[in-house]
Amino acid sequence: MIYIAFWTVIEAQGTPEQSAKWLEAAKRHAVLGCYGQTELSHGSNVARLQTTATYDEATEEFIINSPDITAAKWWIGGLGVACTHSALQAQLIVKGKNYGPHIFIVPVRSPCNPFFSLLLVNLKPVKGVTVGDIGPKAYGGFATTDNGYCIFDHVRIPRDNMLMRFAQVSKEGVYSPPVHSKASYGSMVRLRVGILSDAGWKLAKAATIAVRYCTSRRQFNTDQNGLESQVISYSSVRHRLYPLVATAYALILSSLDFYKQFDVLAEQLLRQDASLLPEMHVNSCAFKIWGTRRSTEGIEEARKSMGGHGFSIFSGVAELYSAFVPSNTYEGDNYMLSQQVGRAMLKQLDRFNKGMPYSINTAKYLDTLKTNPTFKLDVVTLHDPEVQLTLFAKRAARLVANLGSQVQAGRPWTDLNMECWDICFAHAEYLLLKQLIATVKEFKKSAQHEALVPVIQNVSNLVFTVFCYILFVVFILK
Repeated sequence: MIYIAFWTVIEAQGTPEQSAKWLEAAKRHAVLGCYGQTELSHGSNVARLQTTATYDEATEEFIINSPDITAAKWWIGGLGVACTHSALQAQLIVKGKNYGPHIFIVPVRSPCNPFFSLLLVNLKPVKGVTVGDIGPKAYGGFATTDNGYCIFDHVRIPRDNMLMRFAQVSKEGVYSPPVHSKASYGSMVRLRVGILSDAGWKLAKAATIAVRYCTSRRQFNTDQNGLESQVISYSSVRHRLYPLVATAYALILSSLDFYKQFDVLAEQLLRQDASLLPEMHVNSCAFKIWGTRRSTEGIEEARKSMGGHGFSIFSGVAELYSAFVPSNTYEGDNYMLSQQVGRAMLKQLDRFNKGMPYSINTAKYLDTLKTNPTFKLDVVTLHDPEVQLTLFAKRAARLVANLGSQVQAGRPWTDLNMECWDICFAHAEYLLLKQLIATVKEFKKSAQHEALVPVIQNVSNLVFTVFCYILFVVFILK
């Protein structure tokens, strides 16, 4: 995750020349990189980061500085012991004007030998840098990750250490802004796509361990042959574990499709086309929030289903939990991030009310506000994919409309955090179900995947059942 973040940021925001320079060095391990965003006093609020990068025209250098202790970079993975360079978020200041956070490649320790010989590695902090490890983390998690801190005292770096694919600073100190103000979001989208995939595979591993254990473990109800019942045969166990398997499938399949969408976005951004970025940003936020929350809860549920043995470190599940639980916080605190989904959907609701086309394709579910479909809800209709998707579209649309009504009524935005949270979950669940249904249709067309159709169909129905409960149905149809 640490190295991926460093690479992703450079690939997304560096010029071709910068990418060639830094990524080639990283491939040879001549550079060990990390992504330096979070500070002691600011994390999610990137706009208020305090570290500064002030341009000096006389020397054509940026001066990296931490104005006080609260500006110390904090929690940075890989920074505590090993990293030599950081892709650092800092406030760009040119001729006294602050242009907001930009990314700079900043050395923090003496570089590794080009051949990465451990006998020749120095790794002492460079002049003006105070760097170290922040210590143990909760639950013993990330024990092998050296999360660190870093304070800069007027550290000078060359002008071309600023990543300049979208924004540039000339030798003369002329700032050229990006064509699209949100172009830098592309790298964050890529990281969140990776988190979605990680959520699926981590949950899949935990669910697999738990299902296998509960299948082999026997307890109570001895039969005529003297065998006790398999733990998996108890409904209370199946009720907890089977939905986890289905959820893991949903997360993994959605992440595979989302990777493809990101590849399209990356190609567009290279052409200075950011038309797909708003949708990818909103969906990646919703996926990141839903995926990390459900995966973390699911991993813990898998552990509990295994009884006492699940609490043993040797089960392999406890370690999964401690390693993944921080994902609810890093790359955007989940509750804070959900507000971005809420704001984005309010903008789409405004376009809907004005009869304007949506700028986010997924927002088409708001069209259900025009109609009031009625269904005969029974076992047959609730297994109809179109009915399922319509129900979830209606649910998401209603929640967005409710948020819009609350804003119009004058409620402060800070009082509407939980409404944004609900919208985020409804948005993500609509997308996940839509992807499962699309996968079933795709597999039906492929002879290679034909045998998997009943399996994925059952998974899709189970996911729908997990997402859908009586109060939800009543809410949608009232």
